[in-house]
Amino acid sequence: MVPNGLGSQMGKISGLFVSCPKCSKDYSGKEHVIDACTEAMLQRKTCHVEYHSFADDRVKKFKINPLCFFENNGGLYLIVNATTFDEIRILAVERIQSIEPIDSIFDPPKDFDPKALLGPGFDIVYDDPFKVKIWISADQAKYVKERVWADGQVITDQPDGSIILEMTTSGWWHVKKWVTSFGAEAKVLEPQELGDEIADELKLALKRYI
Repeated sequence: MVPNGLGSQMGKISGLFVSCPKCSKDYSGKEHVIDACTEAMLQRKTCHVEYHSFADDRVKKFKINPLCFFENNGGLYLIVNATTFDEIRILAVERIQSIEPIDSIFDPPKDFDPKALLGPGFDIVYDDPFKVKIWISADQAKYVKERVWADGQVITDQPDGSIILEMTTSGWWHVKKWVTSFGAEAKVLEPQELGDEIADELKLALKRYI
């Protein structure tokens, strides 16, 4: 995939960048899947895929047009046009059981923009967006302010050093998980329903320690 001689030059700088293996997914035995996906994308070939869906815990068979890879939290994902369902989907590469190209060439959707697709989601979920307002303690504020959590986010500094983060995003469950990871250092101010869900979950978690 690269011109002759470039590989040796790249080898000189390979040690400048390392990936952190902590919490990363294991792709042992999936090399052939990654290679097949890459080749299909380069040749723009439609594929038959067998995929283990965690939503209903079964292997599904359908046709895809593989569009691009992306990395998220130590995992490799594939954005595809699932032609069987006529929609864009995200597949976790490790759950692809098999992928076989067929004699059919596809053109990527003209309006396909992976950054625009992934941008609104708090994690990799792009369901219905919602507005959320979160208080973050002074101790954690500096870490939260270092990152962009959503397009158009607004961060308001408070007199005591804490902040209020306001954003429109999607992925209700992922936002809830993120807020609870801060413990007492964060609180959902809006919407009330999300705050109530977190309160109930924290009460249940407390019972497991008592």
